[in-house]
Amino acid sequence: MVTVLDILQTCRGHVEAPAGCGKTELITGCAAGTVSKPTLILTHTTAGVAALRHRLHRANVPPTNYRLNTIAGWAIGMVTMFPERASYLHDPLLPPDYPAIQAAVGRLCQSGDIDRELRATYDRLLVDEYQDCSVSQHTIASGIANSLPTVVFGDPMQAIFGFGNDPLAGWYVQAAAAFPRIGLLTTPWRWNNAGAHDLGNWLVAARTQLASGNSIDLRTCPNRIFWHPIGAEPGALIAEQVRVQYEVARQFPNESLLIIGDSIQAQSRHDYASRAQGVSVVEPVDFRDVVGIAEQMTGQTGSALLQSCTQFLATVMVNVNGDQLQARVHTILNNRNRTPPTPQELAAITLTNGGSYAEAVAFLRSMASDRDRRIYRHSAFNILIDCLSAAIKTAKTPGETIAILREQRRQSGRAIPMKAVGSTLLLKGLEANHVIILNADHARNAMTKEHLYVALSRGARSVHVFSRSPTLPL
Repeated sequence: MVTVLDILQTCRGHVEAPAGCGKTELITGCAAGTVSKPTLILTHTTAGVAALRHRLHRANVPPTNYRLNTIAGWAIGMVTMFPERASYLHDPLLPPDYPAIQAAVGRLCQSGDIDRELRATYDRLLVDEYQDCSVSQHTIASGIANSLPTVVFGDPMQAIFGFGNDPLAGWYVQAAAAFPRIGLLTTPWRWNNAGAHDLGNWLVAARTQLASGNSIDLRTCPNRIFWHPIGAEPGALIAEQVRVQYEVARQFPNESLLIIGDSIQAQSRHDYASRAQGVSVVEPVDFRDVVGIAEQMTGQTGSALLQSCTQFLATVMVNVNGDQLQARVHTILNNRNRTPPTPQELAAITLTNGGSYAEAVAFLRSMASDRDRRIYRHSAFNILIDCLSAAIKTAKTPGETIAILREQRRQSGRAIPMKAVGSTLLLKGLEANHVIILNADHARNAMTKEHLYVALSRGARSVHVFSRSPTLPL
């Protein structure tokens, strides 16, 4: 057992923390005490930031007690504050070069040149999800640990991120060598608190089996884990997945649900969300396709801007019918229409007649208000609206404003809807009452033991798994 006192009395160490075993409560407890300076709490994803902030708020921890950020977000702050000492100049209007920024901040933290500033600013450092630290991020944390008491929390069975040329720091070699072990968390509090002791105990045992290189049988937890075999017909599969989602929502209307899809093929997750009402897509923090459309819209007016708007809407909304809409606009403008124009068509006509970003925003909002259409990528839609609105008020282009907004969202975290579609990479660190895994043994992208464990451990009360075999991983 590891206690808050154990952590507060440790100058440098790590806690091995399986999913749902009380890690967040420990972090919250460490930040809750009376301190003269705030605790710096770092993690990897904006979803993780949002989850930690929610728990800290729920525990009534004063915001003055902590500073919460992603490692990447904190690193950007450091190069902005100390560009000369870090030997790195970051242009806020350009997409951040995160590997270069983190490498520069790692060198800065290791150099000792900001030790005095760190000690004057923070009481201690806590790093969540340490198994996902890259080598450069590990260099940052271990450098900070030279001046601040530092404890890191992680689980090697949840190491699913990859950073290209900046590989993960080895848990048992680099992480454990820099931060000696304090202890292992073993009580599955997430499931015990949800009245699902059987699922919690099963997951503890499953983690041991997976870590040893063995497979697990989904049928051995029949009251909590439900296996749905995948057949040969793709259309029937999606229909069955949607049916299961609706059934879970019907049985538990006020409980949260995470739907976990392919980590690589974002379009497959979008396709599912477009078919299933009541869910919204969790977006990657880089908003790559939205950035692309914002850059495309830069300098556009009239019919070209309408074309870009309908192109974008087709990726975030059902029943856009952009070609039909533009053909209808052409018919109305030539006085050949037999029926009066709809509000959406009127907004499209106003935009076509030399309209700019204000008219584009009006058109997009009009389309969103149409009962026959439905947005399933709310975050993507909203950030483009905010981008164009900011471009109206400032001298910046949509390409410039989207870069600023993206970084603001990256650092502030994001709220996850009650019923969300994402991937293990986007949803790790989160929890819900129920989970649906859409394709656990995909022919092109089968889940590894780590991805499988992360997916299974998101649900506190039930887990529905679609796969070809009940024994995973294959």
